[in-house]
Amino acid sequence: FLVVDDSIRRASYPAVLQGLARAARSLPEPRPRQLLQQLCSQVQGGARPHLAQLLAVRSSFSGSALVLSGLQVDHVRALSRVLFLTPHLPAVLLRHRLLSHVLEIRHLDRALLRLGLGQLSEEELRAACYLRGLNSTHLGQAECGAWLEQWLQLSCELQASEASLLAHSMVLLSLNYSRPSE
Repeated sequence: FLVVDDSIRRASYPAVLQGLARAARSLPEPRPRQLLQQLCSQVQGGARPHLAQLLAVRSSFSGSALVLSGLQVDHVRALSRVLFLTPHLPAVLLRHRLLSHVLEIRHLDRALLRLGLGQLSEEELRAACYLRGLNSTHLGQAECGAWLEQWLQLSCELQASEASLLAHSMVLLSLNYSRPSE
């Protein structure tokens, strides 16, 4: 079932990336716009983003066109499918549910960081990765741990106002994870 669910989730990834690239074009400042467009192009080209690249664009995800309440409805629907939320609700409810779920994951991330990844069984580690967008069925425990550690570094660095970046990172960090890093 995980493989089927993941294929449904992954079918939304191109729409999320296209929506993000489209929203990036509307950013008023040239430097963040360029960094985000470059990030989208790299991920669409098969590369994995580095944590520093994601943190470099974080300011664009709070108080701009990239905040969850400012995204186009089709973009919010695609992000909702990534989180396995029904996309068939009015836009205001979709945005509210999406924000609520992302903030809940962020809260869980802080608790998980305090607990320590070493306390997780392999099954718990894989479930934690899956909740955050990574299909870990074909990955080893070390790869899952490395990915989750990177995710936690990002999540715990971000503020609640940057929840949109965390939602997009479910796609950005997991899309090409089975491929070698560039």
